[in-house]
Amino acid sequence: MKFTLELGRLADTLGVVSRAVAGKGIRPILANLLVTARGSEVQLVGTDMEVMVISRLQATVEREGHFTIPAKLVHEVVNGIAAGADKETISFDVPEPVEGVAAAPVVQVKSGRNNFSLQIQGIEDYPPIPSLEGETFPRFDMDTAVLKKSLKEVSIAMGTEEANPSQRSICLNFGGTGEIVMVATDSKRLAVTTIPKAAYPAEFNATFLLPARTVPELMKLLEEGEKINVGLYHKQLVFTTPKFQLLSRLIDGKFPDYNRVLPKEHSRRLTVRRKEFAQAIKTVTPIARHSSSMIRLDVGPNEMRVWAESREEGTSESFVPVRLEGDPINIAFNGAYLSEFLNVLDEDDAVMEMTTPSYPGVLKTTRTEGRFLYVLMPMSY
Repeated sequence: MKFTLELGRLADTLGVVSRAVAGKGIRPILANLLVTARGSEVQLVGTDMEVMVISRLQATVEREGHFTIPAKLVHEVVNGIAAGADKETISFDVPEPVEGVAAAPVVQVKSGRNNFSLQIQGIEDYPPIPSLEGETFPRFDMDTAVLKKSLKEVSIAMGTEEANPSQRSICLNFGGTGEIVMVATDSKRLAVTTIPKAAYPAEFNATFLLPARTVPELMKLLEEGEKINVGLYHKQLVFTTPKFQLLSRLIDGKFPDYNRVLPKEHSRRLTVRRKEFAQAIKTVTPIARHSSSMIRLDVGPNEMRVWAESREEGTSESFVPVRLEGDPINIAFNGAYLSEFLNVLDEDDAVMEMTTPSYPGVLKTTRTEGRFLYVLMPMSY
């Protein structure tokens, strides 16, 4: 097996594909990348059995074949060569076995005057790779900027350590209404965002639970191109860009009924400048860290006192101009949770709807289309 390809492109591709490999505690072979040279392409595959990322690179293939190699090792080697490269190409050569000579399989990696001999493994224990070329399955195109923005918004409430697998996911509710509702919750907060005017095949009229593990890898893919193709293939979601293909298994479970959590009414509506509110939280956070990140809000008609108190450290406060509809209220929230909402909001103003100091608050945008809601439980003091 022998092939040559562009060094810079390989380095960039390894940075994405190697993110999909398994960490510690899973089958050792899943820490490897599968490398296949065939025709005029080299295919790279990384997977942890939950997420699979596939990429194909144009290459000059002299001898076809395949092997697996530790992802971290080959990524570091190629990055090291690329950092000081005086050549634009890199070659991989797996020598033909010599009859009667037992030797550990290796691949010779060369670029300019850089030479490596790296141990490799066979593909016998590697998971099967689905062949999607020529397959017909339901699929549609989405705007990458819209999908990335929606994932960024909703993922702030996504659970990562919850025992319930459905809470370690993002719920994608297609529902056949011409929109996609995305929801995440970690039981302390709930984020809901809506992608309006979405056109998708009827086969997508269902609810899918996308694992939390998939989200950062999908976000990485959304950095390229204006469109991404979304497909439904054998109970997996397939995301395809010009350079990469990501397959994600779906969680088999039932997502909590988020409509029951959304407050149906409110008696107070607060409007505040996003940047000023975020800065006030940042100002008092050094004290709030010593009291379970509790940020207290004393909301008046035209001004809000943002403050924190710690028995050991003292108090801190900052004042922000606001517009309040309804009676004044004193309420407290986790400051980190508030900051995460404000950091992903892309508008000048933030809105908070409240009822009582013990009832969930709803933070939202001022826009009506593609709404983004964030339900947050208050803290008691």
